[in-house]
Amino acid sequence: MIKDNDLPSSAKVLVNKALTCSKFYMLPKIHKENSPGRPIVSTCNCPTVVISQFLDSIFTPIVQTLPTYIKDSSEAIRIFNQFYFTGDHKYVFTMDVRSLYTSIPIDDGLNALKHFLEKDNPSNCSTSCLIRLAELVLKTASFSFNGNYYRQISGVSMGTRMGPSFACLFMGYLEEQIFARYSGATPHLFKRYIDDVVGATSCSLDELNDFIDYVSNFHPAIKFTYAISSTHVTFLDIELSISDNRLSTSVFYKSTDAHTFLNYKSSHPPSCKDAIPYSQLLRLKRICTDHDDFQRRATEMISFFKDRGYPTHITDNSLKRIAHMTQDEALQPRTHVDADRIPIILTYHPTTTKIFTILKNKFRYTFIR
Repeated sequence: MIKDNDLPSSAKVLVNKALTCSKFYMLPKIHKENSPGRPIVSTCNCPTVVISQFLDSIFTPIVQTLPTYIKDSSEAIRIFNQFYFTGDHKYVFTMDVRSLYTSIPIDDGLNALKHFLEKDNPSNCSTSCLIRLAELVLKTASFSFNGNYYRQISGVSMGTRMGPSFACLFMGYLEEQIFARYSGATPHLFKRYIDDVVGATSCSLDELNDFIDYVSNFHPAIKFTYAISSTHVTFLDIELSISDNRLSTSVFYKSTDAHTFLNYKSSHPPSCKDAIPYSQLLRLKRICTDHDDFQRRATEMISFFKDRGYPTHITDNSLKRIAHMTQDEALQPRTHVDADRIPIILTYHPTTTKIFTILKNKFRYTFIR
């Protein structure tokens, strides 16, 4: 429960206002045994929401410079494609931080921020100012639940904008210390997406276990679950396998994935619905290393869309568009062209096509539906 005496005087006003707008939610993790809860504190309209957004704009570029940083599945696959095993042993492994966001000691997290900001502060604000702002976001996090008010005294709220970048910088700080201090064999590949680590190595199994044990016990508040395999592991939506001296990838679905794509009878713009099969088949092309595996997965994907009422000619045309595309071509990042235009956004309804036609005929602008 919140007590005014527990708060710094400069934060009391913020907290009193935050109590009226921050809500606590427990979202079930249905893909895990017994569906444990994921605690979410919504910070929408919270007094520190703008501060959190500002800090995130500064911290995110720093996160992207971390040596273990992975942006998304596509970047992970590009990294996997460049990896070669160089020794007699071949292992892949994954590690997952248990409840990362809520486990980070606030003072340790602030020290991590200070460490990186002192090395490279990309903003015009002083490091001390940024640390103080981060302290306000972290130490005045409060919420209501069942009619009672609480203040979060450890970790970062999963609903605040700076949460992911704060957690990533804390983990990056730990990793920097780990690799500097550990004297044994380290994995040849060690990458992380927020709290999910993936790696590959040619060291022995005992050496790998020693390294993971060292990492798991490096910080008393941070604990890991892990998996080691000489064949394959799963990471994000990727099944990562050992193939000779290389790594190969295929798509991975969680057991709870019902493949309930947007129903084709839904009242959405036809262009929106028609684009979904193409985007999903393109995703398969990015992920699947083997062409035969892609063909099997594509056939499976088309059956998912058939169950959702998609016409055969839509899915077949989508498959034809990427039939001769290579994985490297599919992995090329898209280039966005900034257009100097004023958008008009309308709630979709089949009758709005008439409005679109009138606007298009009367105004000399480029319209995107």
